[in-house]
Amino acid sequence: MADKTDWIVEGFQFGTEQDANLAKNEKLRVERLEERLDYQSPEMVYAVYKKAVENRVFKTPVGYEFLKKLQRILKENPDFEYEVEEIPIQGVYSLRESANPTVERIKASQKKPKPAKKTVGLRASLFINVVLMLLIALMFYISMTSTNPTALNYERAVQNKYAEWERELSERESAVREKERELLLEE
Repeated sequence: MADKTDWIVEGFQFGTEQDANLAKNEKLRVERLEERLDYQSPEMVYAVYKKAVENRVFKTPVGYEFLKKLQRILKENPDFEYEVEEIPIQGVYSLRESANPTVERIKASQKKPKPAKKTVGLRASLFINVVLMLLIALMFYISMTSTNPTALNYERAVQNKYAEWERELSERESAVREKERELLLEE
């Protein structure tokens, strides 16, 4: 098990190793952005800020600090004319009443009765899947019995068509040869 001091990133101590790793990745992302970012160009700062907010790139306080820094730069710039959106926070903080969130989650799960809608949702999903399978089978049946060529029987339809043309051509050739023989005999 990892030492909890490994879970400290940029002065924030995280509750799990997974959260700490996410924060470390965000720290690297921030460092790469800062290397390339021209803080003298408010348009560039705004583009990075807007893209990060829209795509919710950052999920930890490490990333939120960077977004707050960009937001502050944009709001303090008198020449910048666009409205700067607020930073959406993905975490919920009001659910924790005790110091131990794990205990609270266990208590909450014990209080909640299991939802009965899962069986309804499962039945509806099963019904929809059966209907879709029947529709697919119907489409294959129509495709196989149709006289029009489809992707499934196109090669066979083309071969039959050419065979028909070849048979007609052979009949015509034999009729022409027959006529030629009759004409030669009459002469």
